[in-house]
Amino acid sequence: MDSITIGIVIAVAGLVFILMNQAAWNWVRWIGWAVGNLVIGSIILFLFNLLAESFSFEIPINPVTVTVTGFLGFPGLATLVIIKQFIL
Repeated sequence: MDSITIGIVIAVAGLVFILMNQAAWNWVRWIGWAVGNLVIGSIILFLFNLLAESFSFEIPINPVTVTVTGFLGFPGLATLVIIKQFIL
């Protein structure tokens, strides 16, 4: 075998060893958690806007409102409603 093939084999083996380590997947878990919260926030806002449509009330779906609703949940949604109703 030439030295390039040996280097590739060592690099792949090292990568497999690192990926088998539980700590190497920690950042993937955090990113998945954050994306999941953003998706849940989007769904909550969408459903709220469907219900509030009959009252001519709407909270825009944008990155800020999705983040607030996704990470804070229903208290975040209530805060957005209060801000929209009384401040804006």
